[in-house]
Order: sequence, then structure tokens, then C-alpha cells
Amino acid sequence: MGRPPVKEAKQQYTIMLKPSVVKEIDRIADRIGLTRSQLMGNYIEFGMEETKGMERVGIIKAVSVFKRMRGTLPNSEVSSHEVRATGKKK
Repeated sequence: MGRPPVKEAKQQYTIMLKPSVVKEIDRIADRIGLTRSQLMGNYIEFGMEETKGMERVGIIKAVSVFKRMRGTLPNSEVSSHEVRATGKKK
């Protein structure tokens, strides 16, 4: 058995959300017995882990290149190297 992981101190942050989103978060949090803060923290951490996985397999880069090709992201020039790189497996 190893040492238990060291817990990182939490800090408070302020975000802006639509009231309808907060209402839904509160409904879900109440149903599963968490506070709003706990549920939102769980959502953010889960989303970050999913994003890391998508980065590892190249999905984030591919979407970024696609959006720039469509002109929906700043810096809309896309190099041929970037387009080729999205099709490569790592």
C-alpha cells in the first residue's frame, strides 16, 4: 500500500451561467445528493479528462483545423502540414 494522494487545496472562482443552466445543475445535484459546487467541480474535472483523451488521439487538433478551414476560428490560414497531421495515427 502506498501513501494516499495529497489533496490539492481548492480555490473559489466565479463563472457566469444562464439561470436555466443553474436550475438544471441544482436539480441534478439535489437528486444525487451533492452540492452545486461539488457537481460543477465533478463536471469540470470529467470534461478535462475527456478533453485530454481527445487530445491524445488527435480529435481536438482535427476539429481546430476543420473550424479554421471553415473560417470559424481566428487565424483561419491552415497549413498543409496541419491537414496531413490530423490524419496521422500516433
